[in-house]
Amino acid sequence: MVTIWQRLLAWGLVVLLLVSFFPAIAVARDTPAVSLEEAIRTVKDNFNIPKEYNIFTSSYNSYDNRQTWSLHWNAPGEPGGSFNADVDARTGEILNMNTWKPEKRSEPGLRLPAISAAEARQVAVELLNRLAARHIQELQPLPDENSPLSLTGYGPVTYTFRWQRVVNGIPFPANGVTITVRGDNGQVTNYNLNWTKADFPAATNAISPEKARQVFASTGMLELQYYLQPPVRPLAAGEKRPVLLVYRLSHPSRGLIDALSGKPLDLGNGGWFDKGGAGGMGDASLEMARKAAALLDGIQSKPLSPEEMKEIEKTAKLISQEEAIAAVKKWVDIPAGLTLHSANLYADWQDPEIRSWNLSWSSDKPEPGKPGYMSARVNASNGELLGFDLPSAPSGNDRDGKLDRKAAQRLVEDFLQKVQPQRFKEVQLDYSSRPVWEPVIMEDGKNPAVQYFYYRRLVNGIPFPGNGINVTVDAVAGRITNYNLNWGNFDFPAAAKIIDRQQAVETFLKNRPLTLSYTRIYSPGGPSQGEIRLVYQPLGDSSSAASDMMDARTGQFLDWEGKPIAQQPRPYRFNDIAGNFAEKEINLLGQAGLFGEYGDAFRPDENITVVSMLRAMFMARNGVWGYKDMKDEEILKRARDEKWLQEDLQAGATVSRELLAKFLIRFLNLERAARVEGIYKVPYSDAASLRPGSLGYVALAWGLGILKANGSTFEPEHTVTRAEAAAALVRSLQANQ
Repeated sequence: MVTIWQRLLAWGLVVLLLVSFFPAIAVARDTPAVSLEEAIRTVKDNFNIPKEYNIFTSSYNSYDNRQTWSLHWNAPGEPGGSFNADVDARTGEILNMNTWKPEKRSEPGLRLPAISAAEARQVAVELLNRLAARHIQELQPLPDENSPLSLTGYGPVTYTFRWQRVVNGIPFPANGVTITVRGDNGQVTNYNLNWTKADFPAATNAISPEKARQVFASTGMLELQYYLQPPVRPLAAGEKRPVLLVYRLSHPSRGLIDALSGKPLDLGNGGWFDKGGAGGMGDASLEMARKAAALLDGIQSKPLSPEEMKEIEKTAKLISQEEAIAAVKKWVDIPAGLTLHSANLYADWQDPEIRSWNLSWSSDKPEPGKPGYMSARVNASNGELLGFDLPSAPSGNDRDGKLDRKAAQRLVEDFLQKVQPQRFKEVQLDYSSRPVWEPVIMEDGKNPAVQYFYYRRLVNGIPFPGNGINVTVDAVAGRITNYNLNWGNFDFPAAAKIIDRQQAVETFLKNRPLTLSYTRIYSPGGPSQGEIRLVYQPLGDSSSAASDMMDARTGQFLDWEGKPIAQQPRPYRFNDIAGNFAEKEINLLGQAGLFGEYGDAFRPDENITVVSMLRAMFMARNGVWGYKDMKDEEILKRARDEKWLQEDLQAGATVSRELLAKFLIRFLNLERAARVEGIYKVPYSDAASLRPGSLGYVALAWGLGILKANGSTFEPEHTVTRAEAAAALVRSLQANQ
């Protein structure tokens, strides 16, 4: 018979085991210093939460020695809306706030800020002083983000302000405060406090900046590489993607130098660090998502064109599906029980001239412990094996591999020497490109279950990371499970007339100087909250800080497309408009990246040209990306397609006041109303001098307050200046808000 004391003892052991093996359970049961009610009141005391956001939920989270209350207010039904906040359950600080309200869809180009950047900054500063008062002494403001203010109608104009943490006089880019303010009503839409409680190493024994520069230069931080420009449009027949010669920050340390040891920082296998404001080419993925577009032609049921006939002839010379399968079997054993599921013939995304077979096998009745699928790629022109993928052993990554790193590498290289004898001579093992998902360090004497290898291509002895060979080894089963060849036919520029490595380092560090700073390092097997290290890292306060890549000939920093960053759209702060009647309007358009033909000079008294006015109209409606470098002829063509330009005019022609009225009324989609006869009057004594059909445009421009003219006269032939054009464009945007 089990006594009550035996039962209590048994339950005690269970509880003890649960706490031992699942400490999070014990933590979750701890009473937080700040209650849920206190957290809610803190948020409501500092922010106005819309009454319609009446669905409330909360959660309590414990992670990295931090406890937080997450609070969520949501609006029921459509169109929805939300307000979210995180509160530190120990200190009561608001760590994060973001709010979203659905915007009514409108025509693009209809948004103008009601408050200036200076006014928005004041709103942000007041909030900072209220919510982060205890941190103010360790915060320094960063320059306003160097991106054009968007005037498009796809969301409100917003201003973003950032403060960076400084510890012991040393910047810590990973910590700080970010605040976003709407330009239409001054509402704060985002607040984020990122603050690390940790011990910071003293800088008393840090190496000098000069020594750090020597280490940067002598350890090959910048590498001469070929860079393949990414596709931003379909390639024409016979066209190849351009390849550039660049110097690129590609060292395993990512440019970080340990300030105490004077050596490049060892991030370890799969390690990483908080970049904070350091930037990097990785940030370009956000830009890629915004700018890249596919241009597709519609399918036409018409007689075949010469190009289509050429494609048919080319396809007829390719190997058959059966020959492609035979090419796979030459190098890889297809697991028993798998049948061919699909076979596709497609054009290579890098080089449309290359056709490949994509083959896939699978099992109709998968069995535990047996392969259930396999895929392979074969060059349809010559039967070359381009890749295959087999399932790894079902043991997972926790088992000890029978192959160590060297043995796995021998297996890989024996295979590559057989399947790619010539190309294996043109590659180099990249020791710094192991994927971050590679297994963590095993116990002494044990090997990872999976090993990854990447061999990057060399051309003229220069690395070309855009091409190479990936191989994965199942170290438990002792076999290759994945092989992928990425190899294109490109024209590679000769390494002539390029700046030398020393010049490259000097240029790079001039724009991104090595700065003594703190960073937080994360490494496999290390503490989850990371480790604070004192480092020299290449930072910068200009747009060049967002790039790790420079043109090897010019030394210009490049974006992900391989285009000079200096030529990208940016805000303009014009230096020649003080006291001008349109100073406010010109400033606004400059912030949005418009009228930057002369850099930071606006030239307000210069006559506006047709193409300059039309380009500004496109930018105001659609945003600046894509229009800054568009050729004049293309601007005119698009303006004719939009029916903005209906006159026979050259790009450099000047714009009369009468023509400007037509441009802007068409821009506002009011031309149909302007063409109505017999209903318009204008208060101008010279109305009779208007061209036939122009009265409606001028009347609407006057009625909407777009063109003020000269009081009692309109003077239709008056040549419009750049200042007058800017003021009229802003008024046209305001007229339709």
